[in-house]
Amino acid sequence: MKKALVPLVIAGLVWGCVAKSGSNEDPVQIIPTSGGNADFMAMFLNRQTLIYNGDVWADRQHIISSRLKTMGCREPRMLGERAEEQEGTWAFGRKRIVYYSEWKCE
Repeated sequence: MKKALVPLVIAGLVWGCVAKSGSNEDPVQIIPTSGGNADFMAMFLNRQTLIYNGDVWADRQHIISSRLKTMGCREPRMLGERAEEQEGTWAFGRKRIVYYSEWKCE
């Protein structure tokens, strides 16, 4: 469990820097992990577009799964997910949330 926390903390710090800089328009970040049960850690910002809604679990799962498949993962499987509220809001006062999930490749 402690080994899994280190990549989560690092990923959170990286995500915070990227989110505040505004230079990255991609709402999904996928980072390979070392050790533990998970092969990848994904961070998904709850942005809403015409194509998907970041607050909908099925949209997040589909997008992350598709990206993992393009990275060579045959059958991606989500191990777990948690949400963390960020500073600021989207248009119309919607809270900014980052969804962290761990994924295993079969």
